[in-house]
Amino acid sequence: MFGNVKLGIQISNQVIRVLLKDKELFIYPVIMAILSFILLFVIFVPFVLLGGLSFGTLSLFAILVIYYIVVTFMATYFLFAMYIAFKSDVNGKRIGMMSALSQASKYIGEIISWTIFYTIVIVVIRLIESQMKGILAYIVQEIAAIGLFLGMTFAVPIIFEDSVGPVEAVKRSATFIINNIGKTFSGIIYFDVIAFVIKAVGAIFMAGAFFAGIVDLFNIKIALAGFTILGHTSLALIVAIFAIGIAIYIVGMLFNYVTLHIYYLVIYDYVKNGKVPKGMDESLMKSSIATGAAPSASSLGSSGGSSGTGGNSSGGLFDIGDGPDLKGFVK
Repeated sequence: MFGNVKLGIQISNQVIRVLLKDKELFIYPVIMAILSFILLFVIFVPFVLLGGLSFGTLSLFAILVIYYIVVTFMATYFLFAMYIAFKSDVNGKRIGMMSALSQASKYIGEIISWTIFYTIVIVVIRLIESQMKGILAYIVQEIAAIGLFLGMTFAVPIIFEDSVGPVEAVKRSATFIINNIGKTFSGIIYFDVIAFVIKAVGAIFMAGAFFAGIVDLFNIKIALAGFTILGHTSLALIVAIFAIGIAIYIVGMLFNYVTLHIYYLVIYDYVKNGKVPKGMDESLMKSSIATGAAPSASSLGSSGGSSGTGGNSSGGLFDIGDGPDLKGFVK
C-alpha cells in the first residue's frame, strides 16, 4: 500500500512537470468561471425582476436546475476542450483555445448525455438529503460523497476516451478506483495538499489585509519592545495585499482543477492504452500499474476499446509504449 502511495505521488509530480510546459491549459477554468458568473446574472436577474420569486419555492428550484444544467454542460464542454488541447500538446502540436473548443463539438452528444445524467443524480441526492435530519442526514451525506467519488471521478475522461454512456462511465470509474486505490487516492490527496497550501498562503494575505484595515480603522498601534510594528497602513497597500491574497488563492484553485483532471486522464489512458505523455517516465507508470489491480496482458484477449465519435481506441492520447487496453477491465 505504501509503495502504491509513493508511486502515485511520483506520477503526480511528473504530471505537474508536463503541465507546466503548457500553462495555457490553466486559462480554460478561468474562462469557464467567468462565463458561469455571467450566466448567473443572465438567468437570475431577469427571474427576480420579472417576479419569479412570487411563484414560490418550486419556481426557484426550477430556475436553479436550469442554471445547473447550463453550467454543467459548459464546464464539461470546456473540460473536453482542455483534454483536446493537452492531447495535441503532448503529441507535439499545440493548439489554441478556440481550436480546442471547436474540436470539442464532436463530443456534443456525449456532453449532453453526461450533463443530463449528472444533473439528475445531484438533484436527487440533494432532495434526499433535504428530507433527512440528524445522524441519518450525516450518514446519507457520507454515503453520497463516497458514491460520487467512486462513480464520478474518472467518468468524464472515460467518456472522452471511450465515448460510452454515463452509466457505463460511472461503472468503469468505480471499478478503476477500487482496483487502483493506492495510486489513485494518493495522487488526488497530493494535489489537494499542494492546492491547500497555496490557498492557505492566499488566505493569510487576505486575513493580514483585513487585520491591517481594522487596526487602521480604529487607529490601533501595536508595539513590541517599545517599537511600533503595526500602526497606520495606507488604503492602497491594504487593497494591494488583499488583491495579492485573492490572486494566490485563485492560483491554488486553478492548480487543483487542472492538475487533477489531467491526472485522471493520464492515469486512465495508460491503463487503457499503455501510452504516456512525453516527459513522463514510462517505466515508472508500468511499475505503478503492475502493483495495482489492472488486468494482466494474458487475461485481456484482443486489444481495442470502444470506438465512437471522438474515441481514441486506435492508440489513445499518447504515442509512446505498449500496454493493456480496458476491454474486459470492467465486467
